[in-house]
Amino acid sequence: MPNTGERRFKRGQIICKPGEMDMNMYNILYGSVAVYKDYGTPEEVEVVTLSEGDFFNVISFLESRPRNTTVVALEPLVVSEITMENFGKYFSERPAKIMSLLQHMSARIRQLQKAYVETCHALEAYSDKERLQAEHGEWYAQHSKMVHYIEAMFPYMLGKTENDEEK
Repeated sequence: MPNTGERRFKRGQIICKPGEMDMNMYNILYGSVAVYKDYGTPEEVEVVTLSEGDFFNVISFLESRPRNTTVVALEPLVVSEITMENFGKYFSERPAKIMSLLQHMSARIRQLQKAYVETCHALEAYSDKERLQAEHGEWYAQHSKMVHYIEAMFPYMLGKTENDEEK
């Protein structure tokens, strides 16, 4: 049965690049990484910093898709490299890591939902609503419904509390 390999990277070393079919997922054991969009260009944006316990390259691994970001070690880094071949063994030997991975993915979904709702609110605040509804009625209805759903199901994402609901 294949072993889960530990890999080491130096500060500044690129671990993953856009377009690569990296069929591995990584769990950070020591150190931290930054995930970038358009790395090394004037449009470069740091998307997120990840540290000990975090996973990266999860979506590419699960969907067998090429990467769309660059991952760079911010300091000396040690990761567990999880492959398709050792996936089952890795998590059966470390059942707590399953919950850690799910929490990691849940947090990222929450971040995306919050950004989506905030973007929709900004779009509504700064747009001509009548024109938007007239020209993009189906889209507008679909996204308005999604925003209301997210706000109702996850009010804490937007900083609301139960007390806010009672007011």
